[in-house]
Amino acid sequence: MTAQAKGRVERSFGTAQDRLVKGLRVAGAQTLEQANRYLEEEFLPWWNQHLVVTPAHSADAHRRLDPAYDLAATLSQVEMRQVHNDYTIQLDGKFYQIGHGSICAGLRGATIRIERRLDGSLAVRFRQRYLVITACALLPKPAVAPQPSHDRTRQPPKPSATMRASMNGLLQRPGPPLWKASQIDRTRTSDKLEE
Repeated sequence: MTAQAKGRVERSFGTAQDRLVKGLRVAGAQTLEQANRYLEEEFLPWWNQHLVVTPAHSADAHRRLDPAYDLAATLSQVEMRQVHNDYTIQLDGKFYQIGHGSICAGLRGATIRIERRLDGSLAVRFRQRYLVITACALLPKPAVAPQPSHDRTRQPPKPSATMRASMNGLLQRPGPPLWKASQIDRTRTSDKLEE
């Protein structure tokens, strides 16, 4: 499309957005039926009378689509996915295996292009090649081992003999009273907590 044609199209859209909206407001169209009636009876006749220009040549100027262009790929919905280490991809909760003949260097971990075609098919492309894919059977999810229920009535384990002896040693020799311990200056090394 030439720049001139693109400019004409954009001016045409601007005119439609400006005039059509204002015309609908003036006509008081509040429903879809009223808007369609205004469009058919008033706006399109005005448009055809004032804005349509007859072409200089009446022959069809469209050209055939060049074989280099893939129209199905152009009109598809595209998503990007990453290839897993086992050469599978995941899409919509399903896994697809890349065919053995399609595997090439750099494919594992690479980002590929998935095209959802208008006919509902999927096409997977890596760089400039299309890959063959097959749907994988769903693998059963591994059974999760039930967690043991925590018995709230269970008593904590009793201390061992070694632990009991060390605790008794701590509690047999009392420390200084709190008022005396608070007066110790810890910046000097000669002070001790012992009496």
